[in-house]
Amino acid sequence: MAGVDERAAFAAAFEHMRAPFKWGLRSDCTAACTAFAAIHGIDPLARCADHYSTALGAARILRRAGGYLAWCRETFDLPETPAPRAGDLVLIESADALGAALAVCIRPGEFAAKSEAGLVVVKTLIRGAWRCHF
Repeated sequence: MAGVDERAAFAAAFEHMRAPFKWGLRSDCTAACTAFAAIHGIDPLARCADHYSTALGAARILRRAGGYLAWCRETFDLPETPAPRAGDLVLIESADALGAALAVCIRPGEFAAKSEAGLVVVKTLIRGAWRCHF
């Protein structure tokens, strides 16, 4: 499969992450999964049965799973990649209460994530990354 165009990755991230952050499935950091689905036509949350509406609820789900990275590995039916490229789903380090956030790789080393103000593009450490296998 040919790689995803950086402009297409940014356009999908902008479309699905430009609104301010709100807690609740598919409107907070999981907006990256919605952008990934728009890019690839595959919903990484298809197997997810978890629902929450607060930071505490999200933290409980992640704690039960053994942490954010463990939850991602359990939830996503996607191959991991050590070198994310445009369009890949990435778990990045963040300064929020969870210490990590889901993002979309815009280009190697740059990630689009949702913030309290809306979309931000950051350069940060990654904890894990997943690529579309189709």
